[in-house]
Amino acid sequence: MTSKNENNASVPTSASNTPIAIDDDESPLETNSDPSLLPITSRHTSAVWSDFKRKRVGDVIKAECNHCSKLLAGGSKAGTTHLKDHIKICPKRVCQDLRQTRMFGTKKNLNDKNDMMTLAPYEFHQEDGRRDLAEMIILHEYPISMVEHIGFRKYSKTLQPGFKVPSRNTTRKDIMKRYELEKENVATLLRKAKGKIALTTDMWTADNQRKGYMAVTSQFIDNTWKLQSRIIRFLYVPAPHTAEVLADALKESIQSWNLDLRLSSITVDNCSTNDAMMEILKGVFPYGSLLLRGDFFHMRCCAHILNLIVQDGLSAVVSNGVQRIRDSVVFWTASDKRVQRFEQVAKQITPECSRKLALDCKTRWNSTYEMLSIATSYKEVFVVLSARNNLYKNPPTPEDWEKVEKICEHLEVFSKTTLNFSGTNYPTANLYFPKICALRIAISGWLLSPHDYVRKMADIMLQKYNKYWASVNGLMGVATILDPRYKMALIRFYFAKNFDEHDFEIEVSRISDLLRRLVDEYGSKMGKTQGSSNQQAFDLGSSSKSNEETFMQEFAEFLQQDKDSS
Repeated sequence: MTSKNENNASVPTSASNTPIAIDDDESPLETNSDPSLLPITSRHTSAVWSDFKRKRVGDVIKAECNHCSKLLAGGSKAGTTHLKDHIKICPKRVCQDLRQTRMFGTKKNLNDKNDMMTLAPYEFHQEDGRRDLAEMIILHEYPISMVEHIGFRKYSKTLQPGFKVPSRNTTRKDIMKRYELEKENVATLLRKAKGKIALTTDMWTADNQRKGYMAVTSQFIDNTWKLQSRIIRFLYVPAPHTAEVLADALKESIQSWNLDLRLSSITVDNCSTNDAMMEILKGVFPYGSLLLRGDFFHMRCCAHILNLIVQDGLSAVVSNGVQRIRDSVVFWTASDKRVQRFEQVAKQITPECSRKLALDCKTRWNSTYEMLSIATSYKEVFVVLSARNNLYKNPPTPEDWEKVEKICEHLEVFSKTTLNFSGTNYPTANLYFPKICALRIAISGWLLSPHDYVRKMADIMLQKYNKYWASVNGLMGVATILDPRYKMALIRFYFAKNFDEHDFEIEVSRISDLLRRLVDEYGSKMGKTQGSSNQQAFDLGSSSKSNEETFMQEFAEFLQQDKDSS
């Protein structure tokens, strides 16, 4: 009988299947033919040893980087912290730890629809996440309490499990820290600016609180000749908003930024309170530091002047008609059902019109112009609906529509000029003067209209225009003279169209005298004398083809005839 063991004797056995017991401290996990290399044993448990070799250099054990071959201390007492620090900054390390990398999607070109995924180094920082969270809340005016919403915390944890969403108090501190940082950046920018600093201020009313706030904005040219605009204060001003209260608030804002001796002008809206406020402030700041001893300390907002001119003209001739149109717009935009009804009828009667009714803001005449121009395109719709809806009462009369249509044709030039004045980046003072002069020429032409209401509107507008003319055209004229395309020739060209022979010489002399006074003042402060140069050739170049294109063509002809020196 054969034993069981004998039956299994035919199964081959191998030494490779038999475990061999050896000393762990002497077991080499990697081998190399270099005799100076020492084995990485099981005692070296740190993951950093995957990037280093142990090497004997003389009597000292060193750790050699596998990427850049740099030798670092590698003895048993040296530890591994310095090795980890080296791996983070090793210039020749190709692949980082996958736990510190991230997949980025990139496109070879803009038309490529497929993203190329690449693995790039990434290191998470809690501080960066908190900073970006605070910036997001500031930019989009989110409530600070959102950081404690369960949904937001869950979403943040999905994007980055390592990010710990801060509490609302911590977020508030981060926002204030960012505010102080930005405030210091603005202060540094203001300190480095060599020239004068102009300020613009206005009062704002919060809709939800009905509280008044003052916004103060600084404008200046930096040392690289770029126009800079920075809000330096936005503060609550308690009622009543008298001239004294506003003056104290503005004075405190100016002094908190140490701008006392660097002011050039302060631009405000045209109202009696602002006039009284500027008179108070004019006595606070030293005359010697202001342009021409404060002649241009108080500047009036040109866009607001245009608003006053148009509002006065409209209220004098079509105030009732404008109010009836405004009431009609309010009625047909009061509910979704009425809006749908109006649009349904409009598609049948005026299918070519696709603009929606817009209600105006009474303090912004441009919105009134937009409301009227849209409403006139739907006048047939208003007539039809007035017969179908008993609740729609007091619609505009045919006379209202006739007057408003004719007036809107004339006010288009005001609309375009106001939009140009309201720009934030492109407008410069040398562009304003031709537009202001073209407006006066247009209003003067309306005095010859066959319609009585147009002539009446033009007469009222011209009175208001002349009231503010001397206040706004001085520095505009100087800026125009400094434009190498125009110099003094454009002043003479437009003044010849706006004034008779006697007033023409007076107005031209006023602008040229102002320029000389400014040059003399700058020269005395710089310790130099400036001489005036003779008129040079004008290069009209690529003048913008706006409403003044016809005047610019006439101006080119005028240059050929005008031989007077500038």
